[in-house]
Amino acid sequence: MTSQLPAFLENEAPGLVAYLTRLYQGTFTAEAIRTHLDAHVGYGFADYAVAVSAPHLPAAAKVLDLGCGFGSYVLRAREAGLDAVGIELAAFEIEFARARLRRLRPQDDADKVFRVGDATELGFVPGSFDAVTLWNVLEHIDDAAALLRSVDRLLKPGGQIFIVCPNYDATRDEAHYHVPWNADLSRDRGKAVDYLRSLGRDPAFFETSIYCRSNREVIGILENLGYAVFELSPRRPISCRLRYLVTILRQWKAVQNARSNLKHSVEIAAVKAGR
Repeated sequence: MTSQLPAFLENEAPGLVAYLTRLYQGTFTAEAIRTHLDAHVGYGFADYAVAVSAPHLPAAAKVLDLGCGFGSYVLRAREAGLDAVGIELAAFEIEFARARLRRLRPQDDADKVFRVGDATELGFVPGSFDAVTLWNVLEHIDDAAALLRSVDRLLKPGGQIFIVCPNYDATRDEAHYHVPWNADLSRDRGKAVDYLRSLGRDPAFFETSIYCRSNREVIGILENLGYAVFELSPRRPISCRLRYLVTILRQWKAVQNARSNLKHSVEIAAVKAGR
């Protein structure tokens, strides 16, 4: 596989591969680790995430990337003019993110931009962010509704939430084990564990770290919180709000597809009331 890592990051690749191999032992294949490295340590996913978020935010918007991983999105967002910061539980990944930021943006205070911890416990001022991003995070959270309520408290009126995560009600390859998956497995965790074992895979990561989110579930939580929900790309409304009614009626089939549990991924933006 041709690497998508910037040249200077290739020197870090052996240590990163060793870290990811330990983290995802029995879960990721060697090929999947390399793909993850390119997409999430490199800028493959970050460039997409900035493209679908930054144009919809005010200049110098305050953005919290919750579960920021190695910091690629935060770095690209800051390069795009956003005041982005990142929170991550994994200390190794935060140290990497800080080191890269110091190298590429010495004008930034890396210790303030990237912090280790749980965003709900770090004392952020309520209503202080223009946006919170959850890129491939919700599938690792037991109580998604509680997390999104916490995120809601951090947002200003009119603030936005950006979400990407696997839709576990779809028929697709599981996003971590990369084996065929369907909704029946998502609804019966015991069956899912037995299935992974039958393929010679270690189910420990699934048992402790994967929670099967669905497209309809996430949309429903946000709408219950009063958010207007949009498809991420192309950006179009999928919540039945009066102000969007004409657009929704004109694009009804596309709206239904965007809300469907057949979609492989949850990819949405949601706008808080008040603006």
